Amino acid sequence: YLQKRDFLLYNRTSAKYFGDGMEFFDDLIAHIQQAETYIFLEYFIIAEGKIWDRILDALKERAAAGVEIHVIFDDFGNLTRFSDDMIQSIQDAGIEIRDFNPVHRYVNRIYFNYRDHRKIAVIDGHWAYTGGINLADEYANLFERFGWWKDSAVRIEGDGAWALAAQFIQMWEMMYDTLPNEDDYYRPRTEGPETPGFCQAFTDGPLNNPDNPMEDTFFQLISSATRFLYITTPYYAVEESMQQALCIAADSGVDVRLMMPAIPDKKYAYVVAETYWGELLRHGVKIYKYTPGFIHAKSVLVDRKMALVGSPNMDYRSFQLHFESAALLYDMPVVEELLEDMDAVMAQSALYTMEDWKKRSWLRRTFASLLKLAAIWF
Repeated sequence: YLQKRDFLLYNRTSAKYFGDGMEFFDDLIAHIQQAETYIFLEYFIIAEGKIWDRILDALKERAAAGVEIHVIFDDFGNLTRFSDDMIQSIQDAGIEIRDFNPVHRYVNRIYFNYRDHRKIAVIDGHWAYTGGINLADEYANLFERFGWWKDSAVRIEGDGAWALAAQFIQMWEMMYDTLPNEDDYYRPRTEGPETPGFCQAFTDGPLNNPDNPMEDTFFQLISSATRFLYITTPYYAVEESMQQALCIAADSGVDVRLMMPAIPDKKYAYVVAETYWGELLRHGVKIYKYTPGFIHAKSVLVDRKMALVGSPNMDYRSFQLHFESAALLYDMPVVEELLEDMDAVMAQSALYTMEDWKKRSWLRRTFASLLKLAAIWF
């Protein structure tokens, strides 16, 4: 249902890449302040703090000016970070806000696992954002949780922004109620810029099953690589078919590089990820551990021609249970921006070797093998 409309290529679209959280927030807030018609926000985490205070101030000012504003946040992602008083304050400002899949309603049922992991912002149908960055202070490194927090996001400007706007509309109408206006009201009212290349923003979720556009896109990117394939992900717990696809790519001569955190936020997930690395290393995949801290970026780069920046992790939850969002970028200048950022990540990373993998203690190996049995739930 969520993928049946507007899964299209757009060429009147430009894009800007963000590899720094504070730069992303400054840009997002600047465009919120320019909103004239509407603002859509859909995020896994919206946490109270300095960043949210800045965003909320901008939202309240625009709401007072008559701009229509709708916000979706995931209930599980915000259990301890978004108070009832804050929600009431937002509603009092004339902003429509809804929680996705309330935990208390489905705590004893499988629906509890269906989370809205998307990161989407749309302003006037002309600017749209997606990526790995949630609306919280740690994403701007205003405080330290796991060393330096490294993330990624992309801003789409022009016709391609409508794809994310349409997906937000469908989510809102499916979960809550109809919006005040017809869909066409939310389309962009100005033409997009003339730029090279194409953009394809899209979403995925459990309602698409057994179709799986997000996982299928990862497979296509991996199989289409002829020179190099760079991937950043905070978690790695994939099905055998994707593991084999990466090994086959490396065997065929593709320079495959996987970038992951050196300081993980979930140690059990990191231990499980290690169980996959031995096979990858045997087939020539290079694995980099980002030594400054935690890399939360979810991005793929292929042959300096195609790139994906979005919200999905390389794990079962993202591919099967979560609602996710991403932007595919073809032959656009923004691909070079991502390449530069990935090169910088690798320059600050330590190469993980087969010797490192073999030196794991027997206790760590045993613990990892047991945890791997439940890896699909991490």
